[in-house]
Amino acid sequence: AEVDRTDNMNVLPSTWAFKCKRFPDGLVRKLKDRFCVRGDCQIDGIDVFDTYATVVSWTTVRLLLVLSVVLGLAMKQVDYTAAFVQAELNESEQVFVEMPKGCKKTGKVLKLNCALYGLRQLPRTWFEHLKEKLTSNAVGFEQSPNDPCLFYTKDVICVVYVDDCLFFSPSDAAIEGTFDQMRESGLDFNIEEDVAGFL
Repeated sequence: AEVDRTDNMNVLPSTWAFKCKRFPDGLVRKLKDRFCVRGDCQIDGIDVFDTYATVVSWTTVRLLLVLSVVLGLAMKQVDYTAAFVQAELNESEQVFVEMPKGCKKTGKVLKLNCALYGLRQLPRTWFEHLKEKLTSNAVGFEQSPNDPCLFYTKDVICVVYVDDCLFFSPSDAAIEGTFDQMRESGLDFNIEEDVAGFL
């Protein structure tokens, strides 16, 4: 949201990040751009209060991989589309950012309602958003008390590694049903063909 600049605001600088993605033969696949915040200018206790990235325990992953072989479990990986910017910031987190080049207005800054690339609290904010969606009544996962990145229902197990998830189940249909529920809850993701990227 566009707001008036005041003297007591810590206004973070912003920047554009441009990237050219190529095919293996060198041809341009796509051009990407991102509007980013300079998180290195955040002040502890003012712009940022808690930072961490959630990573599933490798003991949990190894156990589930062994179980998937022994029990013949189906396994699928999802990659969330623009994962980090799907999450909303808490009301207590008031982050102000300089307007991007080409859009600047005198005396105006942007107040972030949602997370933006570059913020130090971005991985934590994303995990809280993902946890809320997975444990909602619409999807129905429960969070393990032993590993906060392990979620389960009676039919499906999910492990979270920052912004990637692995799903295990005795049947593909149960996983697909869970994916439908996740889409209905507002999560946007792609199903990966190869789980090697997670490992």
